[in-house]
Amino acid sequence: MNIGVIGTGLIVKSVLEAAKPIEGITWGAVYSRKYETGESFAKQFGIPRIDTDLDSFLSGSEIDTVYIASPNSLHYVQARAALEHGKNVIVEKPFTSTLKEAQELQKLAKEKNLFLFEAITTRYLPNYDYIQNQLPKLGRLRMVQCCFSQYSSRYDALLRGEVSNVFNPAFSGGALEDINLYNIQFVMGLFGAPIEAKYYPNRHTNGIDTSGVAVLQYPDFICTCQGAKDTVGLNCVQIQGENGFILVNDKSNECRAVRMILRDGSETSYDIQNEPRWCYELRAMRDMIASKNYAECRKQLDVTLQVVACMEAMRRDADISFAADLPDR
Repeated sequence: MNIGVIGTGLIVKSVLEAAKPIEGITWGAVYSRKYETGESFAKQFGIPRIDTDLDSFLSGSEIDTVYIASPNSLHYVQARAALEHGKNVIVEKPFTSTLKEAQELQKLAKEKNLFLFEAITTRYLPNYDYIQNQLPKLGRLRMVQCCFSQYSSRYDALLRGEVSNVFNPAFSGGALEDINLYNIQFVMGLFGAPIEAKYYPNRHTNGIDTSGVAVLQYPDFICTCQGAKDTVGLNCVQIQGENGFILVNDKSNECRAVRMILRDGSETSYDIQNEPRWCYELRAMRDMIASKNYAECRKQLDVTLQVVACMEAMRRDADISFAADLPDR
């Protein structure tokens, strides 16, 4: 898998650092609007080609897969262009701004027999798989609580009137899309789509949500997901059942320090993850492409579309609008 990169931010640097020991993955090109930025990034990671023209970048025969880590609002357009150029695509979270965009990408990938992934690491983590396998021991579920707070390095600038992409409705920003999405992904990866979902945001004066609580209703239990970019707090997940509970005492996107405590007094701790979380994701994607396992890829993509649909419904419920919602998009 020879990957071309769109984006040069911190998340991309973390992913490339994590990928260094993984066999079968190379990085062939980087696309950046500014050549100087792309050049600095390419030198840091030994990437041989730099492009400032997207069509030229996607036309390169040395890459077969494109990793998109640009601002949220650009994901759909760039992913569509990559698929049209015959490239497999990995899209950073959030996958797209709207369900319509996600469905169009899914359809195009199937038509061209290409792989299309959302880069959401939780799904591929050994600890997450363990949690899924242990759920029956909890008996009937009663409540799920997810909290993920991360004070944004750009929040103080927002208070000064400087609006960055992550707090801009035009770029599909906000706490729900950037932070609370990890909670939503965690829950829906385990339990599927809720029967109802509501979102209660705290807003900035420009209408964007800086924090908020999502409430997901399932037939037998309720789930609350708290995500914040304007405060710091406890990052954890608790899954409560009639026989006990599972506690994940860390960020839900890392899924670390798993404990299961049952009513009979037994307690089990579990954590076998000894690599950066991106390693598990990249290996899984590499192997799916190498073995032409379209079935697993499409299964994961179906979950992604469920999440996108849920996120859009919650945004509309909370009256949070993006430029991508306009009819001409």
